[in-house]
Parts: sequence; C-alpha cells; structure tokens
Amino acid sequence: MTIKIFNYHSIRHAIHSRYYDLVIADTLRSAALSMVVLFVPLFLLEKGYEIGIVAVYYLSFYILSIIGHYALLKVINRIGIKKSLVISYATEIIFCVVLYNYEKLAGAFGNNFYFLFLIIPAVAAAVFYWTAHHIYFFASSHAKNEGAKLGFLYAIPTVLAIFMPFLGGFLITAFGFKLTFVISIILLILASFVLFLSRSINARIDIQTEKIFDFYKDNKNWIYFIQGVDFFVAGIIWPIYMFVMSISFLSMGFIYIFANAADAVSCYVSGKISDKIGTRNLGRFGVIVHAISLALRAFSEKVFSMSIILTLGGLSSAAMQVSLDSAFYKHSHKNIGSAMMNRELYMHLGRIFMILFFLFCLLIWSIHISLIITMLFAAFIVFMSNFIIKKDKVIID
Repeated sequence: MTIKIFNYHSIRHAIHSRYYDLVIADTLRSAALSMVVLFVPLFLLEKGYEIGIVAVYYLSFYILSIIGHYALLKVINRIGIKKSLVISYATEIIFCVVLYNYEKLAGAFGNNFYFLFLIIPAVAAAVFYWTAHHIYFFASSHAKNEGAKLGFLYAIPTVLAIFMPFLGGFLITAFGFKLTFVISIILLILASFVLFLSRSINARIDIQTEKIFDFYKDNKNWIYFIQGVDFFVAGIIWPIYMFVMSISFLSMGFIYIFANAADAVSCYVSGKISDKIGTRNLGRFGVIVHAISLALRAFSEKVFSMSIILTLGGLSSAAMQVSLDSAFYKHSHKNIGSAMMNRELYMHLGRIFMILFFLFCLLIWSIHISLIITMLFAAFIVFMSNFIIKKDKVIID
C-alpha cells in the first residue's frame, strides 16, 4: 500500500488499518529500543557486574519468559490483544526508568536486588509484546501474503532505526546513559499513543500441552531452537565481544548503521521473494551465509572489519528470519496458541542452552576466548540448521 505525502485520506486509511497500526507502533518501538537494547548488557558491565552475573541475568530472563508466555496465553482472551500491547509498552517504559535510576535503586537495595527490579518489567514487556504481536499479525494478514507483509513489517521499523544505535552511542559518549533512556521513554510513550488510537483486535486463542512440546515434528522444533541460539549470540554475546575488544559505544553505533540498512533492504526483498519461491531455498541461503558471518565475527578486531562482517550478517539474518518466520505464520493459523507457545518454548531453550555453554566456557577459559568459542559454536549450530530446513515438511514450503 502506497501512502502519498500530505494525502489526508490515504493517511487516515493507513492509520485505521489494523496492520498499519502495528507497523507504526512497531516503528516507534523499534526506534526506542534500538537506542537501548544493544547497550543494556554493556551498561551492566560498566556498573561493575561480572560477565558471568550478566549471563545469569539473561538466563533468568529466558526461564521466566517461558513461564510468562504460557501464563499469558492462558488468559489472553480475557485481557485482549490491544491491552496486552499497551501493557508491553508501559512495562518497557518502566524498564527504562529502572535503568535510569540505577544509582538510587542499587544504592538503596544493593546490586543483587537491582536485578530483580530490572528483570520483572523486562520479562513482562517481552512476554506481553511478543504474544500480542504474533496474534495481532495473525489477525491482520492471511497465508497468501504472510511473507510480503512480514517483510514490510520488519523492514519499516528497521529503516527508522538505522541510525538509532549510532545516536544511542553518541548520546552515551557525550552525555551518559541517562539521556538515552529518557529519549527512549519518550518514543515508547508515542508508540503507546498510536496503539490507544488503533482499533481492537478479537482473536480466540487456545493452547494444548501436547502440541506445545510436539515431539513428533522435531525438525520444526530444532529450527526454533537454533533461531534462539542465533538470537542470543548475535544480540548479547556479540555486543559484549565488541565491548571486551575496547570498541567505543560511538563506534558500535557506527558499525550498526550499515548492518541495519542491509537488514531493512533484505527484509523487504526477502518477504517478496518468500511468497513467490517459497521459504526453503531462501532460508537455507540465509542460514549458510549467516553462519559464516557469525564465525567471521569471532576473528574481527577492528571497526572496519566488524562493519563489513556485520553488514553481511544483516543481509543474511534478514533472509533467514523473514523466511523462517513467514513459514511459521503461514502454517500456524489453524492452531495459533499452541503454535506460538511451541515456538517460544524451543527458541528460549536455544537461548538457555547457549548461556549455559558460555558459562561453562568461562569456567575453563578467559572471557575473550570464551566469547570467541561461543560465537564459533553458534556458527556451527546455525550452519547445521541448513540440513534441518532441507528436511522439514511442517512449516517450510
């Protein structure tokens, strides 16, 4: 759908479309979080937490998220989709407020209790957002155009967020973390306002325990598990590696400019392609190239090489994510609740597995070596998903 600039009727139609409500809100949310999420583990390290403690924080986060997703899916019919999204934005704001008030909270209650103040809104925000987001997308699309719509939904927020990590790095460097948190809060408030204006979504969600574990279709489960491995290593281990390599916050943001631009283009193109040629070949191409990019990251030491490698990662991860996620959406309309919980369970198990592997490495090797080994091991696992995608007949076309 094309929106002409200053065309009131086109803009009004877009704003009142359920799908475009989600795009607009996601765009503002992505801009807000792109300034913060990359730097959260680094913020904790800057405050003196040991890297093993930070890893345990994320381990707790993922375990609680599994419980939270299941609990929310049991009551989502009573809460409603729109209200769940609003709650997610509100708890995201609380999360930023807790980050902003580190000195007060840690000073009053201690560093260990500060984790408790931080993890509760963090888990709530993630659980309410992703559960409602998936249902919202299911309700505003259909199987024939899942890929194109998903590619557009991923691409537009990424376009706006291209420079946001750089802006976050600049603000942190020039003014400290607090101003970055304040701007993120403002953007999240704007995103919440968009959701308040949107129409409500009605969808009946049911979950069945045997379909959540679904041992009979394990190829699908392994695909989700490996996606979880990738998300943890690319989202947490990689930023920590850059931090350990003494890459400045400003340089980190600069590195992500090119990766985000590549990711946005690849998301849109991959969405279009997946509807036409299917997701199998696109997904296999994405995971192979992305595995290579993960392995190369382990040997990059300078800003220039990191920029090139991360740009390759942006191109390939988008192809992988759009193809696999569109396959999930296309084949899950008949049993939304169980399919969502099945995906979240195995993705989080993948994340948990990699955290435990990283903690094990820390017992034997230095932080630097442990980070390198973890990225190389993740690259191998992601590469192996190529063979699983080749065989899967449940969600892959």
